[in-house]
Amino acid sequence: MGAHATTLGVELRRPGEALRAATSFDADAIPSLPRRSRHLIEVARAHHQRDEGQATYALLDLAERTAPETIQYNGYARDMLLRLAAAPPSGMRQEIRDLCTRVGLVA
Repeated sequence: MGAHATTLGVELRRPGEALRAATSFDADAIPSLPRRSRHLIEVARAHHQRDEGQATYALLDLAERTAPETIQYNGYARDMLLRLAAAPPSGMRQEIRDLCTRVGLVA
């Protein structure tokens, strides 16, 4: 239920609610790696809505390491990565480029 509440908060553009829902359970308890990766992308979306670039990057990186195929085909993740590549947080340009490369984006 926590993963669904996170997504609902993001879709309603209520990132605070989404992040509270995300911290209400352990994402590692999600047995399916693609679903866990999808949840991490949703949490990254909540941080992205708050313009928190470092947190967005960290969660997208974790999502990629959890299930690379999930992030490669997720439009939200790809959009967030392109936005991060266009305006990277201070000192993170290379890390974001590396993640974009792993996902299959040219940044």
